Amino acid sequence: MLGWFQALMPREGRFFTLFEKHASVVVAGAEALCGLLQGGASVEAYCQQIFQREAEADDVTREVLVAVRRTFVTPFDRTTSRISFPRWTMPSTR
Repeated sequence: MLGWFQALMPREGRFFTLFEKHASVVVAGAEALCGLLQGGASVEAYCQQIFQREAEADDVTREVLVAVRRTFVTPFDRTTSRISFPRWTMPSTR
């Protein structure tokens, strides 16, 4: 019954590790945002934490995209009978 769903799931366990890592970075960023919104003398420190967490999340996103490109078969472009490669890449925030 759920065979179609399992066919969609990644075969590589690394994806789930990366998703967990991304989730923990997002939670850390949300905690820093809560601290920032409370104000006070440490606003600048919270801003730095938010920027740091954003860069970490971008790095994890890049890792996921690279893993996806290596794991999944790129579809054929039927109009040109050649393999179609994605043209978009994650910009660097550094």
